[in-house]
Amino acid sequence: MTATRPDRSSQTLQRALDIIDTVASGAHAMSDIQARLGLTRSTAHRLAHALEGRGLLSIEGRRLSLGQRLLYLGARAREANDLIAVARPRLDALTAETGESTNLGVLIGEEVVYVAQVEGERRLTVRHRVGDRNRAVDTALGRALLLDAPPEAFEDLLGGHAPDARETFLAEMARATTRGYAAHIQEDGDRICCLAAPIRDASGEIVAAISVSSIPQYMDAARMAVVAPRLLAVARDASLGLGHAPARHGPPSD
Repeated sequence: MTATRPDRSSQTLQRALDIIDTVASGAHAMSDIQARLGLTRSTAHRLAHALEGRGLLSIEGRRLSLGQRLLYLGARAREANDLIAVARPRLDALTAETGESTNLGVLIGEEVVYVAQVEGERRLTVRHRVGDRNRAVDTALGRALLLDAPPEAFEDLLGGHAPDARETFLAEMARATTRGYAAHIQEDGDRICCLAAPIRDASGEIVAAISVSSIPQYMDAARMAVVAPRLLAVARDASLGLGHAPARHGPPSD
């Protein structure tokens, strides 16, 4: 059996990542990086300057240091880990209480990305894999993430929708904003029923959403009315876990 050699592009990527790791370990001189990684001077300089162009390295004279972009990415990774750590036990509890599948999603561009799921306890359950993506406007989870968006923000998101479908969508978003959660029943296929509520961080910004999803035989309108308050309570609790302090109305109590 012959070994598979990495192609040129993957080898270049590996070398660039090796440079970042080497700088992070304390090597800041270009000559040290060349020696440690066995790179030619031209290759080391080319890769280092490419990384600098993306903000992943900073080059001052002959000294290299980690770039500001890495600090940003590290902060985002830490936030994501904090979010999942806060949300996961609440997903577990909500699934245990309702018997339905629960999901955690974040908005990336125009899509909702599933970052955690707890599978339901029913004989038939709705499953999403971590990393699955859907158009945000087509799911309750995505719509919950868009609750703070102004109506004009939906023009691009609704590209391809007929005018009457746009009006229906905007009316539903207005209702969702008023009640604090989104509801959606898939119109084709398995007719998945889903309720979703936003999770806010310390700044009050929507950073994620949590949903309960099932099929009509388990989640009719009456069942949705029972589950919705529990979903809202769990989403509020998760928001508190991220430092969100809801606005207080009226004078403080004595």
